[in-house]
Amino acid sequence: EESQQDFARARSVYERAMHIDYRNPAMWQRYAEMEMRNGFLNHARNVWERATTLLPRVDALWLKWVHMEETAGNVPGARQVFERWMQYKPGETAWKCYAKMEQRYGELEKAREVIQQFVLCHNIIDTWLYYAKFEEKVAEIERARRVYEEAVEALGEWAKDEKL
Repeated sequence: EESQQDFARARSVYERAMHIDYRNPAMWQRYAEMEMRNGFLNHARNVWERATTLLPRVDALWLKWVHMEETAGNVPGARQVFERWMQYKPGETAWKCYAKMEQRYGELEKAREVIQQFVLCHNIIDTWLYYAKFEEKVAEIERARRVYEEAVEALGEWAKDEKL
């Protein structure tokens, strides 16, 4: 249907497929990508919205949605998607992708806020190290020192790991 430019029919086919198996992330992804390929970004947004509402723990759906928004030049939209995603307290890849996006656009303070939320969500040594290394990378040595000190305080006995 798509190859014949009959998008209404292609959507109908996808919608019927979604009724049968809405838990299939690959099907949602194909549906949204069909919309994107043909320049229907608002339709694609609607598909991503539905997919992530029904399958909030499938990181690939969120990542593709963020990628679409960023590629379309809609950085505020990508930020909104990330913010919604972070409410589900995803794994470290999601948080790091969000922080890296902010860094790409020179938004170091926003990246720092994302990383601080990451540490609150995942209070483990590796997360604290990521935070401290971020501060070192942006030449904020005094802040990095404070992060290490906060890590020792926050982690207690766990802080005796030689990584810190």
